[in-house]
Amino acid sequence: MTNHPLGDELYAAYASGALSGPMRLLVDAQASVNGAVARERAAAEMIAGLMLETAEPASMQSKALDEVMAAIDAEEAGLGEAALKPGAGDAAGQRAARAASKALDELLALPAAVRDLALERGGAWQFAGPGVRNLILMEEDGAKAELIRLEPGRGVPRHGHDGREFTLVLTGAFHDGLDRYGKGELCAADPAIEHKPVAEPGEVCIALAVTDGPLAFTGPLGWVQRALGV
Repeated sequence: MTNHPLGDELYAAYASGALSGPMRLLVDAQASVNGAVARERAAAEMIAGLMLETAEPASMQSKALDEVMAAIDAEEAGLGEAALKPGAGDAAGQRAARAASKALDELLALPAAVRDLALERGGAWQFAGPGVRNLILMEEDGAKAELIRLEPGRGVPRHGHDGREFTLVLTGAFHDGLDRYGKGELCAADPAIEHKPVAEPGEVCIALAVTDGPLAFTGPLGWVQRALGV
């Protein structure tokens, strides 16, 4: 059972701002559901803050402040325009209506960082197999963060990995043939690992999956993947 194998080096990279967006999302989400990770993240941020305080100040370009303020003004202007788009009231009514649905309730119960991204994308789950849905949250420089929703007893096809894959359980639990992972626990896989995550009976399993390389499916699905060149 792997609770938080990310390690001090990754938390230091988080604190310094060196992680990709998907990996930062992974750390934030795990810190929300795992107290040990929250403490490690806080410690890394404290150390990074002390290092910043003792570092020699770097000189800024003469127009740096003006450029930053212009970027902030532009972002705020864009948000204002979006808020005044026709139909905004209708959309709000639709969101209120959907709030009664089980699907939206599931999203609202997720950690804030994940929930907000999922709602920004309309909570639009995509079919990924019998009893399996996915919702892409973020893609950046070859890394991807997505939600995976598994009905009890359902799972994704057996697969290997061309890169690293981190799967954080947010609700429910799954077993991948190698170990069991419950809420707040993280399954870390690499090219040496082949597995088949399946949700345990009784509860929907929703997990945040972050990959820095495509999955390599085996069996019949792997043949289709190779035939299509994906």
